[in-house]
Amino acid sequence: MTAHPETEGPPVVTGGDPGQSTILVFDPNGLAKHGELPATWRPLTERRRVVWCRVPADGALTEAAELLADGGLTPPVHVVCGAQAVHPVLRVLDDQPDAAASLLLVNPPPEARNTGEVITLEDLPLGHPEVVAAVERATA
Repeated sequence: MTAHPETEGPPVVTGGDPGQSTILVFDPNGLAKHGELPATWRPLTERRRVVWCRVPADGALTEAAELLADGGLTPPVHVVCGAQAVHPVLRVLDDQPDAAASLLLVNPPPEARNTGEVITLEDLPLGHPEVVAAVERATA
């Protein structure tokens, strides 16, 4: 048994047409460890490309930073960030200040609430249907 199962699996999981605008998700809980987007997010792939960065997995932040830097994401790029991932994501975005059209925050710590659009303050995992609905509204 692994001490930290959320670190297992790929650092980044994608779904949807690469030609569609991108939702770049930074997940501090490491969902999608089996290489598939959470089921609640899959319907979004009909209209968007979803790139899911599993923050606890080795290399996830580096790979996301490279995608932002090299134009590997189709604009507009909407960044979704869960709770504990806010500060590392802000560091990634500092290096690419024009890469994201929006920063959508899910239950951010109080000191980070003015860094983007807070879409929910509830303590919900990014795979929760209410979070997906809030992302859909904010990116429509």
